[in-house]
Amino acid sequence: MGNTSFRRMLCKTPMRDLVRGEVTGRLDIDWLLDQSSLSGPAAGKVRNVVKRTRLWRLEKSDVAHELIAHFHDGLEAGTPIDELIETFGDEKKTAKLIRRAKLRQRPLVWHALKWFRRSVVALFAVYLLMLGYFLMGSPEVKVDYLAKLNAKALAVPEDDRAWPIYREALLELDMFREVEWDTPLPYYRDLPPEEQEEYWEELEPPFRASQMDRLQRSLSPNEPGWAETATFLREHGETLSLIRLGAARSGLGFAVGFFTDFAPEDRDVLGIEYFPEQDTQPRASFQDPDRILLSIWFPHLGKFRQLAMLLSADARLASIEGDASRVYGNLVALQGLADHGRESPCLISEMVGLSIRSIAQEVLASILVQQPDLLSDGQLHNLAHLTAESDLSFETGMRGERMWFDDIVQRIYSDDGNGDGRITPEGLRLLDSVIGPSSSIEIEMVAGTDFGQVIGPAVMLGMASRKELTEMHQRLVGITEAEMKQPLWMVSYPDVVDEEIGNWSRIKQSRYLLITQMMPPLGGMRRRSETASGLRDGVLVGIGLELYRREHGDWPGALGELVPGYLPSVPLDRLTGEPVRYLILEDGPVVYSLGVDGDDDGGRPPVDQDGEVDNGMASPGRAYGAFNADEAPDGDWMLWPVPWEE
Repeated sequence: MGNTSFRRMLCKTPMRDLVRGEVTGRLDIDWLLDQSSLSGPAAGKVRNVVKRTRLWRLEKSDVAHELIAHFHDGLEAGTPIDELIETFGDEKKTAKLIRRAKLRQRPLVWHALKWFRRSVVALFAVYLLMLGYFLMGSPEVKVDYLAKLNAKALAVPEDDRAWPIYREALLELDMFREVEWDTPLPYYRDLPPEEQEEYWEELEPPFRASQMDRLQRSLSPNEPGWAETATFLREHGETLSLIRLGAARSGLGFAVGFFTDFAPEDRDVLGIEYFPEQDTQPRASFQDPDRILLSIWFPHLGKFRQLAMLLSADARLASIEGDASRVYGNLVALQGLADHGRESPCLISEMVGLSIRSIAQEVLASILVQQPDLLSDGQLHNLAHLTAESDLSFETGMRGERMWFDDIVQRIYSDDGNGDGRITPEGLRLLDSVIGPSSSIEIEMVAGTDFGQVIGPAVMLGMASRKELTEMHQRLVGITEAEMKQPLWMVSYPDVVDEEIGNWSRIKQSRYLLITQMMPPLGGMRRRSETASGLRDGVLVGIGLELYRREHGDWPGALGELVPGYLPSVPLDRLTGEPVRYLILEDGPVVYSLGVDGDDDGGRPPVDQDGEVDNGMASPGRAYGAFNADEAPDGDWMLWPVPWEE
């Protein structure tokens, strides 16, 4: 019996007592009551109150001692036990008061933990509400931006569309099908023996390549394989005439879209894999999640650039053969091809159009320098007008940029009807598929997984709302559009938007993730546009100089003599705002800009580290440090004649 009592006391002893070597058993409320000599009803009162307090075991022991002492004090004062029990009060209320008092006496750490637990529970409840709010969100795709993008193309009358003619020419040329050849590519074939080992596979039979592969490095008389190119051009003279016929049409009439949108005959010529059963499938709605404008195809643009290269090569061949009419026709066709390439209002179309116009300018300048008397006065006048009227800005493309952005926003965010909304579960999955793999920001949070949905509310709070994102994008694009309307020399820094985005904090970059990851380098496009415009100014001055020489037998003493008979005005230096510089050297006249270094080097272009002339180093296109003369390369930006990179 004694062993049982000892074990019970040991189990009912607080750890603090055991540490001191004492076996007190003071946690045993029943033992305390047995030792108190209180009557059954009084002991029951104490036991019930102690139990109702729901306190810690040691606190209950203290409460039991206090209540036992209360009854003993009353008995010693002569108060009957029945009266003490009656005046004790309601057990539930008494226990509640005692508990409240004991809780106030607990340590500060306990109170901190209590409020922490309550906060966690409250936050979890709020989170559950937000999770439900997030999961209930759904994007509403209301605008068919692809239809807007194709509006101009579809408005071209069927009988005046250039695309059917281009398609016929591409099929006849069949330039992109890979075939076997008896000889390697001319570029590899003509390499010095010591360099051939690097390209051994290309020099070992069988030689497989497309016709375009063989021609793309052989488009000028001074390049390897020019004889093969000339033969190809002569054999396909009628097809080249067909291209020129298409370029004369007022519109292209080619609607861009997804691979299932293109007609079978277009898929064949554009190299798009085609399955006949696709024609029996219902046409997908623009509201289909997969028909995001960001994923549309422009398969014709690559072909247009190749056609432009063929026309430029044929113009050079025609100049060698003395065929001025064919030279002129090719140069005019290049301008038409560039216009057709820009039919869809988007930045990629603008870039291709700009590239084709640059090809035309290069060919015209080359022929005018090497064979100045080939083209007639009337032909030069017409080419000058066509060149001057060409739009080299990206303003039209910026409309397309807005459409691309607005389309992805409507597919990611909900729409409250007032221009605002929140990111949605579907939006998170789309966002991850669009920018996840290439993002420099960790965006696993937007992955299309169950975990991604669980933390969706956190993403919803962290990312900008639809209205905030749209307003930020409109502001940045608006800055670029406003600066495009100002001369470059009046713009303090052409990359101001790119720099602003680059200087955003990590948090802000994540908040405006769509802008951070998808905004094109607007400043770079502006500089590219200005470079092309400056070179166009040089070609126009070159035409004016040649026409003046023909009429007067010599070069003008100053460019002002070309106004107004040959030029409407002397072009301004796009980097300084002053008139372009003009000198008559031993080899003839030169026209130049001061370049990014801002000083006059007498018409001497910059050279690279290898001592090779690199005219682009002084142009706005390389002007990342624009306008910091201390870091700019030494040399002028040559506008006429231009040392074109071959």
